[in-house]
Amino acid sequence: MKIMKKKLLYQLLIFSIVLSSWIPTNAADTFVVDQEESFIPIPKAYEVKGTIKNLGEYGFFSHPEDIYLDEEGNLYVADTENNRVVKMTQKGEIIKVYTEAFGVPLNKPKGVYVHYDGSLWIADTGNLRIVSVYEDGTDRKIYGKPDSMLLESSFTFDPEKIYATRTGYIYALKGANLMTMDEQNEFRGYLGATDVEFSLSRLLIRTFGTKEQIERTLKQQPASYTNFMIGSDGMVYGILANAETAQIRKLNSVGKNTYPEEKYGLSIMLDGKTYTKPRFSDIAVADNGIITLVDRNTALIYQYDQEGNLLAAFGGMGEYNGTFQIPIGIVVNDEGDLFILDYNTNTVTIFEPTKFIQLVHNAVTSYNAGKYEEAKSYWEQVLAIDSNYALAHQGVAKVLFKEEQYEKAMDEYRLADDKEGYSKAFSEYRHELFRAYFGWVVLITAIIGFVIYKLVDIGKRKSDQWAHRIEMGGELG
Repeated sequence: MKIMKKKLLYQLLIFSIVLSSWIPTNAADTFVVDQEESFIPIPKAYEVKGTIKNLGEYGFFSHPEDIYLDEEGNLYVADTENNRVVKMTQKGEIIKVYTEAFGVPLNKPKGVYVHYDGSLWIADTGNLRIVSVYEDGTDRKIYGKPDSMLLESSFTFDPEKIYATRTGYIYALKGANLMTMDEQNEFRGYLGATDVEFSLSRLLIRTFGTKEQIERTLKQQPASYTNFMIGSDGMVYGILANAETAQIRKLNSVGKNTYPEEKYGLSIMLDGKTYTKPRFSDIAVADNGIITLVDRNTALIYQYDQEGNLLAAFGGMGEYNGTFQIPIGIVVNDEGDLFILDYNTNTVTIFEPTKFIQLVHNAVTSYNAGKYEEAKSYWEQVLAIDSNYALAHQGVAKVLFKEEQYEKAMDEYRLADDKEGYSKAFSEYRHELFRAYFGWVVLITAIIGFVIYKLVDIGKRKSDQWAHRIEMGGELG
């Protein structure tokens, strides 16, 4: 019997070790992480709906670097090495191919954008310009290096990504910087620049070092932007490359980040020896505020809400359907389908959301819209599919908290392993108990005080009697 127990304990130990060390290996492996960054498997969030690769008479993509979805539902791909921009349906049917602007062939275009008026804007990177053409391909306007005293003479205008607003502002990603221009090709400044952290050693070198040493310290650059987009809320969503935290930025009109400054993405061991840090290459923000990012280093797809909570992660490095080699671009349509562009395999993979992730999205957006009962209902449906999905427990807890059901909220926060939420609910629950039993507390306190007072009074009188007896030579009895 003892041998059987030892064997069972050994098997349980092995199982727990395997579970704790689980890492995603294919597209079926959808997961979230806990506070210790351990992988927690969850139901599949997205299914592969199809792929776009063979363009028929137009051949194949060649290292494409950007993808865009216009208001009419048409896809545009900056087919960089083929020196063209391809317009097609969401099924991959070619509508038009753009190969030149203003009489000059496109040269390594890396960015594409479609304005609200239907005009196509291209970051013609190799030609050091931005060009905009009408839908039929006729020339509209050309933008070169802005003429500004704020730009150095050595400044090279080789934009990689672009967006234009209805108010006439043009946003362009140039190297590490997100610059702004206007329709008159005037430079308007940089947006959302990040600070280089203070370093005592760098300060000392600049104060006492040689010229060569000082020049080396001046080369240190702040975290650089790798991509950006403008959401339907008018905010600029950017992603940083060489930052350890706050890689996702949500910039308001004055360039201030309003997104939680946390650590996003995960370091994954791909070769069994060293961990690969995340490097986001593109970001898509749906109209409901759900943020999806592609990580070119680990080939993982991450999805977050507006509070910085990880909803799901999937994908991974591979050569079969649903995995990637170098995911470089992403867009999302009105139905929630994801279109992910792979730089290395020259494909667009289309994913459709599962019922599970649709319920998660509905719960998040309902809560943000103030529809708390509706959000609670969605979260309960999520828990019916996966009772261990921590964010659902946290979502239910938030609604219960707003309903002042603090004891039930504590239970849900505990299941979500949300210590801060539990503490907050417990504090309110304690106050609620105190208010409910305040009269009894006062009464019991008064009774206890009266009893103590009487005991002390009796003790004093007894002490006087005992002292008098002893003084008269008697005995205590």
